[in-house]
Amino acid sequence: MKNLILNIIEFLKTLTLIDYILYIAILILIILIVSLVYLLKTTDIENAISEEDEEFDIKNAVEELKDYTPREIELNDYEKEQEENAIISYDELVNNARNNKINYVDEKINDNISVKKFDLDNLVSDDEEPPMNVRVLSYEHEEAFLAALKQLQKLLD
Repeated sequence: MKNLILNIIEFLKTLTLIDYILYIAILILIILIVSLVYLLKTTDIENAISEEDEEFDIKNAVEELKDYTPREIELNDYEKEQEENAIISYDELVNNARNNKINYVDEKINDNISVKKFDLDNLVSDDEEPPMNVRVLSYEHEEAFLAALKQLQKLLD
């Protein structure tokens, strides 16, 4: 370690005044270039953020979401078969999601900002009641079904 320090001191003694000036000038130049690049990058990011903030309008975004229609999905043969045999189809899910609305208990307006309190007991309400398709079994069919269930239970025991 001592030899290393002595070698560095001898090296510095061999340098002339012009060498010192050049090394200091190069060091200052590198520091200036790095700081300039840093400043340019941060100002670009700040300008991009401020431009996005100025252009963003909540009302337009909400209107765009209301008008949004999902793109049609291309299904292969297997997916078409599964969609036809499904209990509820994708289209029904999308349509049911649009029919639900959130219930609010209270609404306060502060400085053009609407603050709404949710009704947690009855969060979602349906605008339209879906039609109910109820199939009623005749008495004979019901008796046959119950007898089949009893027979199945005996077989399982």
